[in-house]
This record gives sequence, structure tokens and C-alpha cells, in this order.
Amino acid sequence: MDAMRSADREDAPFQTEHRGSYAIAIRSGAAEGLAVYDFGIVPRHRRLLVTKLDHVGDFLIALPALEKLRATFPKDHITLVCGSWNTELARASGVANEVRPYDFFPENAASWGGKPIEDVGRFREICGGPFDIALDLRVDEDTRYLLEHVDAALKCGIGSRVRHPFLNILLPSEFERRESDPPWLMLEPDRFRSRMPVRTPFFHETDFAVTNTHLVYGPFVELPRGSFRAWFGLQFTSALARLGGARISLDVTRGGGTETLATRRINWLRTGLPKPAAIDFVNTETGSAYEFRVHARGRPLAGRLRFFGVRVDHLDRGEVPRFKRADLHTGEQLSLLVQLLEERTRQLYPFRLSSIETGRASAVLGELPELPAGAKRIVLAPVSNSPTRDWGLGNYARLAAALLEREDCQIVLVGAREQRDRLAGIADANADDARIVNLAGRTDWFQTAQIIAECDLVISNNSGVAHLAAACGTATLAIYSGSHQPQEWGPRGGNVRALMAQVPCSPCGYERLELCPHDHLCMKQITPEIVAAEAIAMLAGAPQRHGPMPTTASDVLGGC
Repeated sequence: MDAMRSADREDAPFQTEHRGSYAIAIRSGAAEGLAVYDFGIVPRHRRLLVTKLDHVGDFLIALPALEKLRATFPKDHITLVCGSWNTELARASGVANEVRPYDFFPENAASWGGKPIEDVGRFREICGGPFDIALDLRVDEDTRYLLEHVDAALKCGIGSRVRHPFLNILLPSEFERRESDPPWLMLEPDRFRSRMPVRTPFFHETDFAVTNTHLVYGPFVELPRGSFRAWFGLQFTSALARLGGARISLDVTRGGGTETLATRRINWLRTGLPKPAAIDFVNTETGSAYEFRVHARGRPLAGRLRFFGVRVDHLDRGEVPRFKRADLHTGEQLSLLVQLLEERTRQLYPFRLSSIETGRASAVLGELPELPAGAKRIVLAPVSNSPTRDWGLGNYARLAAALLEREDCQIVLVGAREQRDRLAGIADANADDARIVNLAGRTDWFQTAQIIAECDLVISNNSGVAHLAAACGTATLAIYSGSHQPQEWGPRGGNVRALMAQVPCSPCGYERLELCPHDHLCMKQITPEIVAAEAIAMLAGAPQRHGPMPTTASDVLGGC
């Protein structure tokens, strides 16, 4: 795997995608791009759309979840859409700022014929956005597709990712069935063979570096006789409105791929969802192993394809029990969905820092050169507790030089006592510039927090300093290797970003460099010039933070 030239990477455009509580901007134009994870996209005052379209009993069961939602977002505007027969109850409950009627079901459930009473066009009129969050509070998945027609940055519901790849927050249904419990079975991504470079238990993803072949194939399952429908969970993301330059087709085969039973080429909506990604086929014999394949030809100008697995419905199974035994009450499941939404959208550090004795840092802070008017103070924390997470002192030395050249600033180095001599090399590489101050080994965590709280930007590896800076409410830029994923381990805050290379071997979880088979390529692709440009952009958009140490959760989180 060859490292890419920095010039090629720095000139390439970014395409941005919102993924729940953060946005990711991926630099396109090469097999291994760069990604900037922005964890500060949650607005202070959000607009929520909640759909609860079923009947009176179901609405009453959902009241605890609705009350929890109201308590979780007390200052945000909640629009509740429910059946017309529930609007008076909904308004009296006080769980929403606004209640709108929409009849998906008939008021009498016994007269339900399987088709919505009011059509999708009417639903779009009633649910005109934009919204920050859209949440479907129904356990059954029959109304989930309506969220596709809502203009919302974050969409939440219960069910299967295969059937609903547009959901950002998904609580797996307790009633999902596998082979042992027909009439459908779920085939998760990790059961397939894949040529996609990114493979996780939840999805596989490709940037089309591999094409003109089957990207996914398997998992060789036996099926009973009958008619079936295979749903392929796919999502395409691109800066362009259409796929363009690539053709995706789906196949159902048996006999080790020697016999193709059905094939389908799929088209894409502007949202990046397929319309539709399902194939019907018939099994007339027993004992055959079936495969489900995703084939790609050509290469789009810029885009990534994500595969969530396959769900196979047995169409002529006949009448079967609608549910199986479950431990969770329906109301508990809905409350868990709201809890999951709260965890995804809340700030990560809701603790108090009032125990910090600000006077303990005064002696060290007093030794820092006074900042000229308008100058910025930047903290660098170049060393973590793992070599695979470290970007390298040479890179930090070049970064310091770039920042000092382009910004009126002071560089403060922080670290442990045993790191002091190593960090001194950063100042040595910059001719002992007086604007670089080495405080490694001279501060404990409390004093480091004081310094961070009074600076304008912290640049760190994947380490405790990055989380401390985010908890202090200070602008934070974390440089991540491929060992861990920022969306799983990254700091979160109102002005927090993580920068990493998109390499197919991530996340590896290695803590020792000698275990890496690619010579630490994930870090070598990140140049000081790239980090400096991101840092300067953050400084331009962030207010100066010289002032007293925050002492309450409200202060730490910037009032969010």
C-alpha cells in the first residue's frame, strides 16, 4: 500500500455526511482519504418531530417515553404527529409544543386493511421540516418508512438496519427472527464474504477502490421450499446527487454461484437510498445453499457504498404468530429508544470541575510569557500512552513551526515528567523560539486543566488530554491513528474535531508499533500542513477563552 502525496490530498475536495451526533467530512480523490470528525454539530435549540400513529392504548403505553423525551429536551421544540383520535389526549399531556393529526391507521383497528388511510403526500405536508431529529415511537416497523419522507438530520426508530438503512439511531427489535424462527431470517454483514475495504460487525463499506466484481457474496444458507423476497440493506453517500459512473446489481444464486435465480439492477434516490433493493425468487428444491451478492461495475466520481446485510422474507409461509415471547414491555422498549437518543445527542462530560483548586496553577501560569493583544495560546500534547496513537515529535515540531509562522500565537507543551526532555526537542527544532514554552512534568492534571481552560486550542493525540480539553469546553483537535475510531472513542464537545486517515485496516486495536503490518501508514498520511490548516480554521471560528476556570457543568459544556 503506497502512501499518497500530500499535495494530492490537500487539494482534494471534502464531502460531508451527518452521522447522528457528529458530522464526518471525507476528503475524496484517493483510495485512502482523510476524514475530519466534527463533534460539535448539535444545535442549542433543536426541532424534534415525533410520530406516534397507532391507537389510544398504544399512545398511553408510550406516555412514559414521551415524558422522558420532554424532560431530555426541555428547551427544544417538539412536534408530535398522531392519529386524529389522540390529538386531544396528546395536547392535554403537555409532552409536545405542537400536535398535528395524521391518520395512517383507522381509528378502529379491526378495520385495518393494510394501506394508509391518508397517503404519503399528505404526510409530507403535515411533517414539513426541516427538523434536527425525527423519531418514530412505534415498535412495529410498518410506519418506519415514513421517516424517509421527513427532512431531518437525525432519524431514530426500532427495527432492522437492513430494512431501514436511513436510520441514524436504531434500537434492535427484540422480535427479530433468525433461521430458527421463520417467517424471516436476518443475515448480518459479518456472515458474508466481502471485498469491501472497511468491514465491521454492523456494516461493510467501500470507496470503489475494488470494482468490476462482486463486492459481497454469501453466506450459503439453506431455505425451505416456497417464495421469498430478499431485502438488501444498502446506502450510498456522495457529494453528487446521483451514483454516476458505477452500476450496482443484486443477485440471488445457488449451487456455489453456478445458477442465478434472480438479478436486479438498482437505481438510487437523491438521499442515497436504493429504490427498492429487493429481489423475489422461488425455491423449488431442498438442500441447496443460497448466496446473496452485490456486484459493482465502473467507478463513481466520488462516493462510498455501505452494506448492512440481507433480510429474507418467506412470502407464502401462511399465518404465523405475529410475536414471540419477549422480556421487555413495549413501553420499556420505547423508553430505551429515547434513552439511546439522549445518550447519542448529549454532551459527553456532564460532570463538575468545581473541585479543581485554581490557585494551584497560579505559580506555573505566572511563568508563561504575557500574550500580546489578539494573540492565541495553543496547547500541544504530543505524547500518549501508546506509540501507535502518537503522531510523532517530528510532526509536532513542524506543526509548531507552521503555526508560529502563520498565527500570532504562543505554543505551550504539556506532558509527564519523563517526557520533558523529549518535548524539549520541539523547541530545539524551532531554534528555541521563546514563544514555545515546555511545561511537561511541571503540572498535575488539575493544573493542566487550568492551563487548557485558558487557552484557545488544544492539539493532541488520542489521549486523556483531548478528553480533558473537550470537558473544559476548549476548542480541541485530536489526531487519531487507525488503532481506534473517533466515533467510538473520540472526545465530544461544542468545538471538537478529530482528524484521521481512512485506511482499510482500521480499527486494528494495536498498542505496539511492531505489530502494525503497514508501517504506521495511518499516521504517516497526516502531514503537519494538513493539521495546521485545520487548526487555523478552528481558531478563526472560535472565541478567545482566556479567563477563569469553569466550575460547573453548565460552564464546562458552554451552556449546552
